[in-house]
Amino acid sequence: MDDCLELESDPKLVVAARQFVRERLTSWEATDHLEQAVLVASELVTNAVLHARTAIQLKVSVDGPRVRIEVFDENTRVPVQAACPPDATSGRGLALVSSVAGAWGIDHRGDGKVVWAELGPARPETADDCVDLSGVDTLEQALEQIERSDPDSASH
Repeated sequence: MDDCLELESDPKLVVAARQFVRERLTSWEATDHLEQAVLVASELVTNAVLHARTAIQLKVSVDGPRVRIEVFDENTRVPVQAACPPDATSGRGLALVSSVAGAWGIDHRGDGKVVWAELGPARPETADDCVDLSGVDTLEQALEQIERSDPDSASH
């Protein structure tokens, strides 16, 4: 399940973003990470409002026990998680996101970027699909290792 909300770059609309996430997750009966998802959406939308100053798209999606929050803006500048002095009144957004999300990151697009965060159990590792080429020195050794790891290689 997923849904998105188009927002202008207006600090007053951060409240609408929080309400949108709360309503969608509640209606989907996906409330295990409700408060964390609302916090993440609030921080990511606030960052987009303050730093990107473009139109914003907030997307919330649920995949089984995982909740994903994505915020797209039209500014290609990458946000930076920086150290923040104790008396600062801002600058803690990505640190908060990092502390509550199981994973977060940035996907670049030609027309901007998406800053995303996932809550809930980690996605299964895909390393089983990867061939380990550590210690391989030549192309021939790499090709042999790849062929040995292919379950269908017996039929080749």
